[in-house]
Amino acid sequence: MNSMLYIVYGIGNDSVGLVGEITAPISQVSGNIVDMRQDVLHGLFTIYMVVDLKRASVSVEKFLSLLGKITQETGVSLSMEKYTPIPRSAEKKNMLVTLVGQDKPGIIAAITEKLGKYNINIETSEVVARESIFLMDLLTDVSHSVLPMENLKAVVKEIMQAVNINTMFQSEDVFNKKKKIVMFDITGSFIDEDILAEIMEQTGISKDILCRDTGDQSDISYVHKTAGYLDGLPLQVVDAIVDAIEISQGTLELLQTLKIMGYKIGLVSSGFTFFTDPLRRRLDIDYAFGYRVPVDDDSKTVMGDIPAGLLHEIDRGEIIASIMDLEGVSDEDITIISDKDCDCRFTPGIRLNFDMKVMLDFMNQHVLSKDALTGLLRSFGVIKI
Repeated sequence: MNSMLYIVYGIGNDSVGLVGEITAPISQVSGNIVDMRQDVLHGLFTIYMVVDLKRASVSVEKFLSLLGKITQETGVSLSMEKYTPIPRSAEKKNMLVTLVGQDKPGIIAAITEKLGKYNINIETSEVVARESIFLMDLLTDVSHSVLPMENLKAVVKEIMQAVNINTMFQSEDVFNKKKKIVMFDITGSFIDEDILAEIMEQTGISKDILCRDTGDQSDISYVHKTAGYLDGLPLQVVDAIVDAIEISQGTLELLQTLKIMGYKIGLVSSGFTFFTDPLRRRLDIDYAFGYRVPVDDDSKTVMGDIPAGLLHEIDRGEIIASIMDLEGVSDEDITIISDKDCDCRFTPGIRLNFDMKVMLDFMNQHVLSKDALTGLLRSFGVIKI
């Protein structure tokens, strides 16, 4: 039977229905596809199939001609080679390795070279790097490792910590990925510095008014002052400005990949909840936390005079601990992505494009005062320019 197994592989531009256009003709000549792996990467379609021709209604030569015809019709360049399967070892032991952190050159080389050094075979890998965040899943075979499992994990963690990458391991039931959490801890503003600078130039709002007072390490005083600027601002105006924010394609791709990989996603921000709540819904993430300022339910306006003691500093540790308890995960299964030590230009992981024109139009129409715009700019997170 092995003499009739062939590996068929191909590459081309992706299109809807491509898998069916390739597999249907093979089925029509009684070619039996016993294994298949197909993927699309940035519009590039790849496919690998193990095909059994033992009961095929055509010869191998005619089957090759069939593949040529499929290539012409689909644009996917297909090739075929004789295949001799390698029996799966009864001692095979898989381990899933997950890496998450700030993206930088050399991460893939560092982990793969280290695994190879200790005789670890990488069976499958998936990588996505978007908006300065790196995410990688490696399914490995550790049955021939020259190191005990605990030593291997320690070595991998050490080399990844050197490049600020969090490492997670799963040795049991690796095809049923355990629950993991990524928390984006954004202490600063989501507004791009260039947009902010242009708004300041157009409106005359000064840097000193926007930024936190020198030496003030508390968000609370900043939040109280920000709310004061917003006093009486209609929520309808706030909603229009927040709704006009565009989410970068890289952010959407990153979050989608995280969810496919089984992650729960949370956001902790120094911004106001009238910004973080709709952002959570638009990003389709699980949790979002910010500062909740009071609203006048009758007039639907922001209340700027916040009573002392109503707001408290966001306790990030308490938030993370409560989510871990709620989701039933341990410390090793949560990754914190923070902008505190990030050398990237934009907010790591979640990049937003604010519509300056909408803000300036509201100001030109006298719907938005200079003070109210100041408060809004401050409400998207503590500005640190």
